[in-house]
Amino acid sequence: MSTDKAKKVLDRLEGTLIADLKSLKIIAEDRSGSSSLKEKLPGAFNYLLFITGLIASETLGYFINKDSHEGRTEENIKYFILSNYFKQCAFKKNNYLDTLVSLRTNLVHVFGMTDLAMENINTALGLCVGGSKEPELKQDTNTNTVKLNGIKFLELVIDGFDSIKSEVMKGNENSALIRVINNKAMI
Repeated sequence: MSTDKAKKVLDRLEGTLIADLKSLKIIAEDRSGSSSLKEKLPGAFNYLLFITGLIASETLGYFINKDSHEGRTEENIKYFILSNYFKQCAFKKNNYLDTLVSLRTNLVHVFGMTDLAMENINTALGLCVGGSKEPELKQDTNTNTVKLNGIKFLELVIDGFDSIKSEVMKGNENSALIRVINNKAMI
């Protein structure tokens, strides 16, 4: 019964949130490589890439963490990014993980108007669209800025979702999602 409920949750997420992430990734990458699209679409999509990816991380963290509660945004984002579902990458390092967690609040409440910073790091942070073939973090030595790659972040979130889905579809009763559904009596 829990496996069926888990599949229902995954279907809903895949048809909405994950589909939007995939579409956004395509649009942002296409826009980056096309001067005509840059004219039609003046925004670079870096804000949307990160806010949508962070909301997806929060949602997935909530669904795989048996101890999570609604409204615990930071805990749920951290839980998902630190999980085995989210591939090993620079975003998992403490300074960058804390920055991602605070970035969600920054983007939602002040629309990215405050400077991003990391403790004990003397470099500015910025968001960029980036690309699939680029690293998660890009150092711009001219401006002493580290840029967070939005495309790469979305890919990692989508891959994490796919890992959760694969586990459930194989009928793995030890799946985090199935355990959480059992514990929380969801859906």
